[in-house]
Amino acid sequence: MYDIIPFNVSHGKIWDDFVMNQSINGTFLHTRRFLDYHPKDRFQDCSLIFYHNDHLAAVCPANLSEKNGKKIFFSHQGSTYGGLVISKRYYKSKYVMAMAAELKEYAKEAGFDEIYLKLTSDILSENNALLEFACYYNGFSEYKEINPYIDYDYYKEPVIKNLSQGKRTHVHKCERHDIKVRELESDVEIEKYYEILNENLKKYNLSPVHTLKELLDLRNNRLKEECEFFGAYLQGNMVAGGMMFYFKNVMVAHTQYLSARKEYAALSPMTYLYYWIIKMMKERGYKKLSWGICTEEHGYVLNQGLLDSKEAYGSTYSNNYTCYISL
Repeated sequence: MYDIIPFNVSHGKIWDDFVMNQSINGTFLHTRRFLDYHPKDRFQDCSLIFYHNDHLAAVCPANLSEKNGKKIFFSHQGSTYGGLVISKRYYKSKYVMAMAAELKEYAKEAGFDEIYLKLTSDILSENNALLEFACYYNGFSEYKEINPYIDYDYYKEPVIKNLSQGKRTHVHKCERHDIKVRELESDVEIEKYYEILNENLKKYNLSPVHTLKELLDLRNNRLKEECEFFGAYLQGNMVAGGMMFYFKNVMVAHTQYLSARKEYAALSPMTYLYYWIIKMMKERGYKKLSWGICTEEHGYVLNQGLLDSKEAYGSTYSNNYTCYISL
């Protein structure tokens, strides 16, 4: 049914226009302008384009991954989401079922041993159910990662009524100390925030996935309309900060890298930053606010403390699916 061809750089503009303007489940995280921020030697690209009778039907951002001697078609390790990004025109059962089947055959003939597809989150997609079923029908297994989020349709007024008593106490304490939150406008301010982020992650023996240079590239060049940074200030000093992604096609905001200085833990400026972001995104007309996943190890390890914290802001739940198969 499909002509499947490898992506090359000449397809960049066509690819991005398709993802953002023609697909049912594409986000800027699937675009080349986002994916190409990675250094060329970080991933070996093996992305695919699906044509049906000369019509662009789907794209699949992907890279080659190798583990235990096996070649894995992974969509995509350089992004939160990958999977098949499908045209609204071709989001019909006979077309999507064939896509999953023919992707399997293509990958097998190309010498891959496994396929991993990180599907777009339900809250960022117009519809994902058919693709999930097509993968299941074609023999894929799946794992789930829980993603708490705020659904403003079910949020009370005023916003603070949705928070637990403990969170409300922290908010009022921060207000008494006159903590202020504002957008970070300069590279220097973002560098200060990055220092807080590094400091915060060190206690877990982790470092940010993105370098400072990469974050500045995203903000200043690649994602000018979809990326923003905020800082919480106490007496002019930044004590907490965070990054936001904006999925404007579905009006969903997503938090990233929220961090605070540990010496201010008793004051809990992070709680105030969360509260401020919740209010701000509601005022801007967003329908949902995503906190990101609270799981590790393919969903088999739950960070209960993190999930408890997100629940305390009045969150509900969504699952992120990854479909995989051995060939």
